[in-house]
Amino acid sequence: MKPGVQARRDAATAVGRILRSGAYSNRLVDMSTLPQQDADQFRFLTYTTLRHLKRIDGVVEGFSKRKIPKLDGDVADVLRVAVAELLYGRAPAHAVVDSAVESIKSGKRGKASGFVNGVLRAIVRDRERLPPPSDPRSEYPEWMVEKLDGQWDADEVEAFLSVSLGDAPRQVRAGPGSGGEGLSVVEAIPGAYEWSASGELPDGFVVQDAASVAVGNAVPLRPGDLVLDLAAAPGGKAAHMRDRGARVVATDRNRRRALDGHRRWPDLHWVVADGLHPPFRPGSFDHVLLDAPCSGLGTMRRRPEVRYRVDSESIVELGKRQRSMLDTALTLVRPGGTVTYSVCTVTSEETVDVVAGLPAEAPEGAPGRIWGNGILLGPHLTDTDGMFISVVRRP
Repeated sequence: MKPGVQARRDAATAVGRILRSGAYSNRLVDMSTLPQQDADQFRFLTYTTLRHLKRIDGVVEGFSKRKIPKLDGDVADVLRVAVAELLYGRAPAHAVVDSAVESIKSGKRGKASGFVNGVLRAIVRDRERLPPPSDPRSEYPEWMVEKLDGQWDADEVEAFLSVSLGDAPRQVRAGPGSGGEGLSVVEAIPGAYEWSASGELPDGFVVQDAASVAVGNAVPLRPGDLVLDLAAAPGGKAAHMRDRGARVVATDRNRRRALDGHRRWPDLHWVVADGLHPPFRPGSFDHVLLDAPCSGLGTMRRRPEVRYRVDSESIVELGKRQRSMLDTALTLVRPGGTVTYSVCTVTSEETVDVVAGLPAEAPEGAPGRIWGNGILLGPHLTDTDGMFISVVRRP
């Protein structure tokens, strides 16, 4: 196979799995076994295709004269990746076209190579027909942009959408005794660092977005406190609270995810349990962390595909479930105890509306900006995932 073809072939395969089979881009990228240069190309093409899918699909449809749903999935994905490279990459156009043809031949749709070649060569010949770089708003579903416009000012919406089209830095948490020498400190989030080197992490560090580290920091625990992590898998936040000296019970309703968490953090006490019906007596814990299941729209730098997996109706339903989980969590803490509520998203229905009317406040010392009864972190504010955190105290 010619150099570079495998990376492009793998990118097309990954895009198909992500869009049609529910795979996550960050997991597929991290699982790649390609040589480093090809792995970098695979990562670039996969993420670029997903981030600019609306513009790319418009180009494919305009030059092929066929709607994307009418194209064979594999053919559509090879074309998408090639168009992504023509629009945003640096390789010569002839190399992109040739590699796309080789890519489709290497799969099960070799008979479509002439069609792929013709579409891409038409694009190269008639570049003036290509749409100009689009406004960031046009790269997202209309419902999402309308929702953000209804809750933030225009400048913040523009900043969030623009930055969410880029890459997330690799951030890590330092465990007990890890000093972070040689790493860049993430401002105002103790224990969080940026790790830009290649290879294995030094001992004592865990890959974890700094916003998640901020959540672990926000729980107002003291050493020896008994803390429940009500939706814990994969367990990074629970391990963080353990490292702060808490006794931690970690639960998740998904048995496989709980088992995976136990394998990774065997010293935590894991329980398979639904967060709406936990098997604990009222008032059993000093604190509860509820990092609730959410739409994940704060993670679009690492998982750009999440924007295609939710809609305005599902956001409303998520908000209702999150409030029910929060009400349940409040029954599990002793009087004077707290529930730290967090979600890695940015919609008002899942954030400020969930804690509205409760004795809730922003965690002390956390970066970001105050939003309702909590704090908002985000790629445009703190160069982290989007995250809302609020500490609710039981009277």
